[in-house]
Amino acid sequence: MKKIKLIFIGLGYNNYNQACINIYDCNNKLIYKGITYNNEIELCLEECDVYKIVAISNSIKLVTSFFVNNNSRYIFNLNINNNPITFILTDLNYKNLPIERGELLLWQKQ
Repeated sequence: MKKIKLIFIGLGYNNYNQACINIYDCNNKLIYKGITYNNEIELCLEECDVYKIVAISNSIKLVTSFFVNNNSRYIFNLNINNNPITFILTDLNYKNLPIERGELLLWQKQ
């Protein structure tokens, strides 16, 4: 058995806007049923086996297979519709004061 982490891009944070996950073995037997937390699930699976994963979040359904090898992380994309993400940025000292304008640098330009 190998401990792996399944990471799902396009979900929310903590327990908000997460995905329901079903994992099946090569005999199509359900071996795991759960919900992601912080876009992730950690579990132990047999190495050198193929598994089918069914992930559902906000009417988006992902059905795919993956092979457990020497990797410990597997990444899946659930952001199929490419919907923009909206968030409210607030001031550190004034929790209820939204920041309405400014510049937000997510990474450096090259």
